[in-house]
Amino acid sequence: APAPGGRAARLVYGSLAGFTTMVANAGGPVTSMYFLACRYPVKAFLGTTAWFFFLVNLVKLPFSVSAGLVNATTLSLTGIAAPAVIASALAGRRLAERMDQRVFEPIIIALTIISALPLLR
Repeated sequence: APAPGGRAARLVYGSLAGFTTMVANAGGPVTSMYFLACRYPVKAFLGTTAWFFFLVNLVKLPFSVSAGLVNATTLSLTGIAAPAVIASALAGRRLAERMDQRVFEPIIIALTIISALPLLR
């Protein structure tokens, strides 16, 4: 899908998403609105979002380790949560395969607004 606004918009939205996720783990609303504007189909939207945040989190990892955010305690909690995360991802994948675009987009808009509201304080 063509990106709204071209290369400059991708740079601005990508930078804004990267910055907001680094300082507040709040890049989701920015990426959701941009990917909706790109008119990505359900699976492309979800896949692109997952890859974007995977790569951003890889970049953030050394900073998180040096800040003490990644330590033995958080790694053990990650290990405990991993089965639930994997099960949820598989369930989400099945749901995404059945999700109609006309249902998906309003849900994403509503969830984006809900998730952005606490950021306005």
